Amino acid sequence: MDLLLATKPYIVKFRDIAQALAMREASVRTVMRRLDALGFLSFRKARDGNLQGVGVTFNQPVVEQYQQDRTLSPSTSLTTGPSSSHKTNQTQSPSISREKDQSPSQPISEPHSQSASHTPPLKIEKKEYLSIEAMEGWDEAFLELMWPRVFAAGLRQEQLDQAAAARQKLGKSLDRDLLALSLDRAEWELETQGKLVDLQSGEPVRSAAAYIYTALARWGVLRAHPQYVSREQAEAEAAVDALRRRQEALDTLENLRFEQYRAELTPQELESILQGFPGGSKDAWIKAYWRKNVREAETGQGGQTPTTRKGTA
Repeated sequence: MDLLLATKPYIVKFRDIAQALAMREASVRTVMRRLDALGFLSFRKARDGNLQGVGVTFNQPVVEQYQQDRTLSPSTSLTTGPSSSHKTNQTQSPSISREKDQSPSQPISEPHSQSASHTPPLKIEKKEYLSIEAMEGWDEAFLELMWPRVFAAGLRQEQLDQAAAARQKLGKSLDRDLLALSLDRAEWELETQGKLVDLQSGEPVRSAAAYIYTALARWGVLRAHPQYVSREQAEAEAAVDALRRRQEALDTLENLRFEQYRAELTPQELESILQGFPGGSKDAWIKAYWRKNVREAETGQGGQTPTTRKGTA
C-alpha cells in the first residue's frame, strides 16, 4: 500500500510490484485483492500503447484515514491490523476496522462499507514518469557500458532519477526512448567534438552532466548537434554504400567477361547467334544470349571458360 501511495502509478504490473518488494507475484495479487475488498482501492486491466498492466483507483477518504492512523501510530499496518486510535473511528471507516477480526488466511468476501461505496474515489490520472520495467537494468554499470564518455563526464543514475522526478512535478514524463536518444546525442558530441556546446551561445558548457540533466528535466530530451548522425543511421548508410560498391564491382566484372566473349566470337558463331534478331542493338541481343546460354552455363558447370563452351556449342 505504501509503495502504491508513494509512486501513484498510472499503470503498473504485478511483477513490477513483486520485484520492488521482493515478494512473489501471487502474493502481490492476493494483497491487491485484499486492499480492494477493504475499500482502499480498486484496480482493473489497463493499457496505454505498449504499456499494459492494471490501472489503480484509490478511495481517497479511506486512504486519508489510513495515513492519519499511520501518523498517530506508526506501528499500524495492513497486515497487523489497525491501531487503537482506529477503533475510535469505526463509524467513519468500518471497512478498515473489520480487518482485525479476520485471519490473514481467510478470504475476504465482505462488501465495502456503505460510506466507502458512496464516496467517489480519486482516480490517479498522472502517468508514472518511468515505470519499474522501463528502468529495469539501468544502473551505473549500464550507463558506463552504453555511454562511456557521458559517464566519464559525470552523469549518474541519480541525476536521471532527479530529472524524471522533475518531469513528474510538471505533470509530464521522461520517455525511455527519448532518454536513450539524448544520451546517444551527448555521447556522439563528446566523441566527435570533445565537448558539449550551448547552441544558443556557441560556448562550451562547463559541466556536461549538468547540461544534460537540465535538458532532460526541462524538455525531456537533449537537442541534437547540427552535424549529429546517429550510430544506426551511420551504420545503415555505410551498409548501403557497401552494397552499392559491391553491385558496381559485379557489373564491371560482368561487362569485362562479356566483352571478352564478344571479342572471341567467330563470324559463324555471330551469324548463328543473330538468327531471329528483330533489329535494334546487336550488342544487347548478343548479351542477352550470352547471359542465358553462356553465363548461366558457367555457373552450373563450375566456371568453364567461354572458349570451351563455344567449342561445344
